[in-house]
Amino acid sequence: MINYGPVTYETSSSEEVFLGRDFNNQRNFSEKVASEIDKEVRSIIDNAYRYAERLLKENLDKLHKVAGVLLEKEKIDSKEFDAIFEGKE
Repeated sequence: MINYGPVTYETSSSEEVFLGRDFNNQRNFSEKVASEIDKEVRSIIDNAYRYAERLLKENLDKLHKVAGVLLEKEKIDSKEFDAIFEGKE
């Protein structure tokens, strides 16, 4: 298994099977198509990662407030979360 950021690639020695079929040995598309798929998947993952990172940075103060309450209470419901996130608690 090889990790590149948020993406993990299985090596050919992987014994994990998806839905009872080993897709590593039954590929029905070309290397060019596989490369295009890889590029698109990488783009989607990178964009989602940057978006999540931006959201966390923009709301860092709210994240810390929620974390503080969770350290005290261990558990909150959605109403409590919303109140904390909106600055009402």
